[in-house]
Amino acid sequence: MTTMHRGDDRNLESPRPPILSESFDDFLAQAEHDLHRCRRRVRALRRRARRQSRRDFPLRTRAARFFGRVICAGFAVTGSGMLIAAPVQWVAGDASGAADALTLAAGAWGTAAAWRTRH
Repeated sequence: MTTMHRGDDRNLESPRPPILSESFDDFLAQAEHDLHRCRRRVRALRRRARRQSRRDFPLRTRAARFFGRVICAGFAVTGSGMLIAAPVQWVAGDASGAADALTLAAGAWGTAAAWRTRH
């Protein structure tokens, strides 16, 4: 085992790391800026991946998905409309019409739920 003589190198200053050359607030601001930049990049990459996956599907598949969502929303809106119409018919004196409206509302919501789980 050998030892080295330190000689004149005791007075040399070691370079300061970049983190210590700035104030702590500047360091935090730079770190937050880097974080926001990375998040924007991740969002852009995800958006690009979604667009690419949309391009991979043929038009027929995209149309089927679109109309499936529209049909599901249509059944849900129909069920809500019938639920609103049932008490109006009941107040107007048409109890059998109100019962039919509630039945239709339940059927429309059930169809919307089944359509959504199926597609």
